[in-house]
Amino acid sequence: MKRIAVTLMFLLLVPAAAFADAADVGKNLSVRTFQFKHKQADKAAAMIKPLMSGSGTFTVQPGANSLVVTDDPENLKKIAAAIAQFDASPQPFRLSVRLVSAGRSGGDARAKVPENLRDIESKLALLRYDTVDALGSANVDGKEGDNGSVDLSSYRADFQFGEYDPASDSIKISDFKLSRLDGDQLAPIMKTTLNLKLGQTVIMAVTRDAQSQRALMMVLSARR
Repeated sequence: MKRIAVTLMFLLLVPAAAFADAADVGKNLSVRTFQFKHKQADKAAAMIKPLMSGSGTFTVQPGANSLVVTDDPENLKKIAAAIAQFDASPQPFRLSVRLVSAGRSGGDARAKVPENLRDIESKLALLRYDTVDALGSANVDGKEGDNGSVDLSSYRADFQFGEYDPASDSIKISDFKLSRLDGDQLAPIMKTTLNLKLGQTVIMAVTRDAQSQRALMMVLSARR
């Protein structure tokens, strides 16, 4: 009878210990609210997901542009450091914009590339145009959120510097629009949004179709 009583007492103590452990876990969690000045809270939430522990949670408050994070104190320190880096003031960048005219004359398939386009000669060769001319180029300086505009020959390029993504080392170029200047009017030609990896050159060809004999090419690169 005594052995049975001891066994029952042991069984009663086990759940009590389990509940005590769960309570301790809750006591070890801390809550912190992060208010954002420069970036969006929902984007910060996506950024901190890989940093959170299994017990961590977060709540986005869009109206206040804030993020409430619950996690263990040590992990919160890492999250706070990452958020401080993420919510930095807008960073400056330089966008290089070049406008190129290309054509197919039916002659040598290898394009005769001007000196000022030699850095992209191998990329242009893949497009199989045998005449290439530089129409104009410009460097535009700005920071995240700034609008940019540049006139090249009889064309205009308008865009916005978007947010810099440290994970991919790229900056978003939003609403990039190429238009032809026709007197006081602008005739839209193309509109796109792209992510430019810093130091990488991107060529966008504008043609009527794949077999077109003429094309306009926008050559873009970004750096700090």
